[in-house]
Amino acid sequence: MSMAILKGRISERGAFIVAWSGFILALIMGIFLTLHRGWPIVLLGLIGFIGGYFYTAPPFQYKYRALGLPLVFLLMGPLMVVGAYYAVTGTFDASLLVVSLPVGLLVTAILHGNEWRDVAEDTRHGFTTFSAQVGRDAAHWVYVMLVLGAYVAVGLAVMVGALPKLALLTLLSLPLLAWILRAIAMIDLMTARLHGAFGLLLLVGLVAGSGLR
Repeated sequence: MSMAILKGRISERGAFIVAWSGFILALIMGIFLTLHRGWPIVLLGLIGFIGGYFYTAPPFQYKYRALGLPLVFLLMGPLMVVGAYYAVTGTFDASLLVVSLPVGLLVTAILHGNEWRDVAEDTRHGFTTFSAQVGRDAAHWVYVMLVLGAYVAVGLAVMVGALPKLALLTLLSLPLLAWILRAIAMIDLMTARLHGAFGLLLLVGLVAGSGLR
């Protein structure tokens, strides 16, 4: 939905309805999970709501303060993975922080790819995103580090025994990454596809690896 409202692709009312429909659905699911898992679900949900709402809403608007990348990494990496595990099992497992690193890095890469592509328009509209602050060339290398960092994180986790060797199945998505680096115009969409392929391969590796233990 980058620049979609400013370009007239979607109305402000339409964006409002979609956003709040998502929040209301999350609230309903959160109530159900709270009844089964207790107050930690409330805390996790509250953190997620605050992070999502104030992404562009005043007074924080942290996207426009060049804080979008680190906060999205925390929300869509550690918080999402650890929170989902707790919702399913009712327990917390610190080792899941390792699994959350590549997931969070790729989601952050989706956001960063969006900002990088739109850096000229964001600057023209006065939006102080991370990419606008560091410039297009530096933003390019930050993107490369984010996507490659996901593979490095998996490799290091396998080396220290935090993830099974079959987690290296994620390397099968590298050809898609090579193609994405040449498709700047659609980099956010293509990075989302990479995230999906990488995540599916990681899931297969984790499930298969646990079955072999």
